[in-house]
Amino acid sequence: AVVSTQSTGGRAAPPPEQRSTITFWRGGFTVDDGPLRKMDDSANKEFLSAVMKGEIPQELVRKARGAEVHVNMVDKRTEEFVPPKPVLRPFSGSGFKLGSPVPEVVSSSGSAMRAPTNPPTRPSVDVDESAPVTSIQIRLSDGTRLVTKFNHTHTVGDVRNFINLSRPGAPTSYALMTTFPNKVLGDDAASIKDAGLLNACIVQRKS
Repeated sequence: AVVSTQSTGGRAAPPPEQRSTITFWRGGFTVDDGPLRKMDDSANKEFLSAVMKGEIPQELVRKARGAEVHVNMVDKRTEEFVPPKPVLRPFSGSGFKLGSPVPEVVSSSGSAMRAPTNPPTRPSVDVDESAPVTSIQIRLSDGTRLVTKFNHTHTVGDVRNFINLSRPGAPTSYALMTTFPNKVLGDDAASIKDAGLLNACIVQRKS
């Protein structure tokens, strides 16, 4: 089987996540809280080309330094860009003297925070690390985002199987689509490479 379910107990913690937001404005686009970047600037050509293909730009992949990349895209092309104002947050923590006991971390309900005794299972994909590997971001219909690695030879059907194992009991009748431009992935036998899904973001749509 291509996809298997394994418990996270005793395994290394999952890699950290790098979240970025690309916002399109009337005069260009921004990445997170960065400056406005012009659409016709040659320096942004590679970045925009990846976005239009539904891929994660290499600029964000390099910035993540191995972390899983999650990208949100916001359409504000009817609005002018307004630089965000810096937010000054006063220190709200409680201090303690050097040498004093480390304070216990307490949740808002007043009970000490504890790790869950039964960590949830997480589906994983059988990946051949000696073969070409790519990461795919999957945006589920319930708003959840999944990111996992696949070989170039895995198929659209393998991606669908991974989603089904991630949501046991959920309806299995749905469509998978690419973003920017929108394209329905109707051939489950097509390889990830042939379907143009290398470093891509795909969306699950309810049928």
